[in-house]
Amino acid sequence: MRRIVYVALLALAATAFYQYQPALDRAPQPAMAAEAQAGNHFAPAENLEQLDLEQIAQARHTLDIAMYSFTDRYLADAVIEAAHRGVKVRIYRDRSQFQEEQRNADLHHQRSLSDMFHRQPNVQVRVKDSNEHNLMHLKAYVVDGKLLRDGSANWSPSGLKQQDNNAHYTTDPTQVHAFQQAFEQMWSRARNEVAQ
Repeated sequence: MRRIVYVALLALAATAFYQYQPALDRAPQPAMAAEAQAGNHFAPAENLEQLDLEQIAQARHTLDIAMYSFTDRYLADAVIEAAHRGVKVRIYRDRSQFQEEQRNADLHHQRSLSDMFHRQPNVQVRVKDSNEHNLMHLKAYVVDGKLLRDGSANWSPSGLKQQDNNAHYTTDPTQVHAFQQAFEQMWSRARNEVAQ
């Protein structure tokens, strides 16, 4: 009996160690069937990239994203995969970050995420007509009108796995609806640039 308890405790400790160890910049494991990760989650103790990948994999109808910085290629691939499954994706960006990401990609002779989204079916991208004092600084998305993720973590590898950031997930209808209303107002601004 002691041996069974010892083996069970050892397995539990190994699972807890892997789950809560700081994530290195490695390719995420394939998404498993995810439950809504309700509550707050904190990087670097948790891999927020993996949590976001799991939620995007669950999208079936819509994915509305308002993301200040978006340089994580795994998440970009997951968004494209969702679009290929028929999910209607809308991405709202801040102009300064959008332009900086374009310049960095050009400088390093890489394809920008904006280029990856170009001509993808079911993906729309709009950019706020902003200046240095009028940012679109949200880091949030809603999946199928049911799950809201917000918090301080941008969609960058360092923001999701190395920096002190949080991601908050909720299925509370009041909070989800409030974000959806704010998103619709931002999305419909007359001065937005339609990038995709």
